[in-house]
Amino acid sequence: MSKPSIVVWSTASATLFFARAFLFSTWVSRGPEVQELLGFNELEFGIFTMLYAVGGLLGIFFANYLVKRYGSRLIAALGFSIGAASLMGIGLSVELGMVLVSSLLLVSIGTPMAVEDFVGNYEGNAADRKSKHSIFPAIHGAYGVGMLGGAAVSGWAIDQGIGLAGHYFVTGLFVAVISIAAGVVLPARHSSSDKSAPTASPKGETKKVWTEKRSLLIAIVGFSFIMAEMSAGTWVPIALTGSGYSGSEAAIMFGIFWIAITAGRLVGGFIVDAIGRSKTILFSALLAASGIAVFIAQDLINLPLLGLILWGLGIAMGFPMSVASMGDQEALAPARINMIITVVYISSITVGPALGTLGEFAGLYVAFGIPLLFMLIAAILSPITKPIDQSGKLV
Repeated sequence: MSKPSIVVWSTASATLFFARAFLFSTWVSRGPEVQELLGFNELEFGIFTMLYAVGGLLGIFFANYLVKRYGSRLIAALGFSIGAASLMGIGLSVELGMVLVSSLLLVSIGTPMAVEDFVGNYEGNAADRKSKHSIFPAIHGAYGVGMLGGAAVSGWAIDQGIGLAGHYFVTGLFVAVISIAAGVVLPARHSSSDKSAPTASPKGETKKVWTEKRSLLIAIVGFSFIMAEMSAGTWVPIALTGSGYSGSEAAIMFGIFWIAITAGRLVGGFIVDAIGRSKTILFSALLAASGIAVFIAQDLINLPLLGLILWGLGIAMGFPMSVASMGDQEALAPARINMIITVVYISSITVGPALGTLGEFAGLYVAFGIPLLFMLIAAILSPITKPIDQSGKLV
């Protein structure tokens, strides 16, 4: 098995995170235009956008098998090529008002992007495991850079009057080029030819990890942080505008929230090196919980921006460190990482409706008590993320 240098390996993994985020951010940034062009109301558009997550669930079920069978290089190149081509196609189909075609193309974006989510996490975790320092948070930080970059370019494109099809076409081309370039420098690893490869998992391992106490508890920790992130992504702008802030003010504050997440991930490796993984998750969960509490208490202290900054900094490290915990044992890393990402895609479908339902009856600020509770649960469970060696013993 040929291995690139840690710098090249980690940079390639980070590029996959950046490319996936840039594509997704470009798609969602022009959501209002998509809704208008397809003639959807809010309910219809909400159902339509869920097709991305549905495609993601389909993809993540096969991600581990595909990487084991064909290797990360081929899957990275092929997956992003399909996703990019589908983004190009959906720009044209939306402008032509083709609802069915657009729906199928949205699924075909979500499916390979879920596979690439696995590839990025798996390769990034593998590079992190070989590094003397914790680099996985910074690799995850590239996702935030991609989200911010995609939103910024989309804002410019909208201001310049660039059409949806043209914008999506150029974005798809850009994403395909950088992701293929990143994919070709990943380790050339195939289970059929490299018996030492960590992807060569024994039969039945995928089912086994769903019965492991440690893996299940770490999945709960990871789910907690993802719930807190998705809750903010779905409902914070709506909560802010409902409290009297303008749409632009809400957008700016939400942008600062993502800057806090990105900054936390880019420097988080130094924190992990200094205090260890489990303590990082403990303090992150408590920091996020305090931020959510400040945000909820807007009527009392009116400091929503401070709450969002603490919220963003707090959740920055939680999920990357949960994935890192799943990758401690090299042979079991693919199945365990696939498991936690599967949990993420399930949560992406359930979190929005759960908070929305509670928010309808009790108000959104009360509904934010759900991610607050899960942050406290993550803090309690944080010791389970302590590192283990290849034999499963604590180190």
